[in-house]
Amino acid sequence: IISPGGLPGHITLENILEEHYSRNPRLVRGLYYWGYIEELGQGIDIMYEAMRRDHHPPPEFRDTGRSFTVTLYSTVDQIAQRYGDMLNPRQIRVLQFLSTNERITNSQFRELCPDVSPETLRLDLKHLVEEGILLKIGDKRGTYYVLK
Repeated sequence: IISPGGLPGHITLENILEEHYSRNPRLVRGLYYWGYIEELGQGIDIMYEAMRRDHHPPPEFRDTGRSFTVTLYSTVDQIAQRYGDMLNPRQIRVLQFLSTNERITNSQFRELCPDVSPETLRLDLKHLVEEGILLKIGDKRGTYYVLK
């Protein structure tokens, strides 16, 4: 997530969790009044807690003076970094698919890689299960895979 402009006022990367600053306090009050903001000054705290609760790495912040960037890493990103050298492009494609979908089936995998034999794709999924990356649920036509 990139926001134009640097951090406001006295906010720095070192104090971003403790300090609060509103560039436009009137706008913030209106958003709070209309229910678009639950608690003033809690956004980053909520973000940290959600990432921790879901076992993701903490958010990464960058301030260039001209822009402020927040990077949120998913479990899929962690897996790709950890197993990157061991995974082929098709297996990485499975992880990318699972970053936006709860599960993947053999037929969905075949749609993602139509030029690859079903047996090769089956072995790709089997390898991901053996490495502890995916969990196989069901059998035969009811089989699907989820992130472990």
